[in-house]
Amino acid sequence: MRRLFGVLALAASVTTSAHAQNAWQAELGIQGGYSKVKPSGTGASDARSFFMVPGASTVVPILTYGSVYAIIPWKNKIAVEPTVGFSQLSLVSGATAARLGVRVNYAISPKIYGAAGGVLNYIEQSGNNGTQLGVQLGFGYRLKVAPGLNGRIEAQWVSTKRGVNVTGPFNAYSVLVGVSSRLRGHTATTPARRAAPGGLWSPAIGVNAGYSRVHIVGGGGDATFLSAPGIGNSVGALGTYVPGPTTLFAILPIGKKTALEPGLDITSADASGTGANLSVGAALRLDYAVSGGWYGALGGQVSHVKPNAGASASVFGGSLAWGYQFHLTGDFGGRVEMNYLTFPHNNTLGVATNAFSVLFGATMPLK
Repeated sequence: MRRLFGVLALAASVTTSAHAQNAWQAELGIQGGYSKVKPSGTGASDARSFFMVPGASTVVPILTYGSVYAIIPWKNKIAVEPTVGFSQLSLVSGATAARLGVRVNYAISPKIYGAAGGVLNYIEQSGNNGTQLGVQLGFGYRLKVAPGLNGRIEAQWVSTKRGVNVTGPFNAYSVLVGVSSRLRGHTATTPARRAAPGGLWSPAIGVNAGYSRVHIVGGGGDATFLSAPGIGNSVGALGTYVPGPTTLFAILPIGKKTALEPGLDITSADASGTGANLSVGAALRLDYAVSGGWYGALGGQVSHVKPNAGASASVFGGSLAWGYQFHLTGDFGGRVEMNYLTFPHNNTLGVATNAFSVLFGATMPLK
């Protein structure tokens, strides 16, 4: 009997150790959701709310969260998670904004985890730059969405101290949804782009990042952006109509060489305390695999803006793209694309826009 208990104890020890070692895997993901930001110590009703799908890469990450995250297994039930949001933009004037977070995640159970770490905010504008430090806590639940796609739901708290040339101290309370895929290995049931000969498409969800130059016809001048993730239509939620290619997209095969590609981004920002500005980009295009990884695309996009004061407007435009897609790493596919997006003149907004973008897209398998 003693020998039996000894064998059982050894088996349990080995199983627990193996399970602990497998608590985390190397992953890269994108997240977005709701944030409420409250300046510290004011005693006033001055909280601001943000809703973003995915997280926007304008100045907003300074106040909320980094949209891109990575999971780096460390040991046992522990992983390191860096997060980042970055944008360099030129509208009336230029600005560079970045949020870098680093934290330690601990697997409480196979699905539940806690996290603690720090954040660094950076902003440069009009010749002035500054940094700001803070702390972050997180508590979340992990789930499997598809064989090559993981998801999570997380409650997050960030508190910062006063920063020179950045912002005053604040607390940010967020509820976030994230999706991620592994960076090493490959899911056997998931057809990667490199395993899709003859120009076949695979179901996937993806996110864009890169460079956009938007010419504002009737508004004077151009606006330029370099951002990760892409700027999308988020600038409209900050009070300026500057639409770009949608940040999120999906690949839905409908034939050997064709696929539908819907796109979406939503940004709502209560930045003034008088109500939220809403900006939505929704797109649909047809992708055609030309040869190998080369493809072309043609479609349309609608940009909807609803300011906290004044009339809302929806503008329908067209898009044209040419790109190359490839297997990136692990379950990830990648693509590089030139994209042209045009919107006609709108009486409510008073301008027409044309946008040229060079985008890098990362895709995660849907099955």
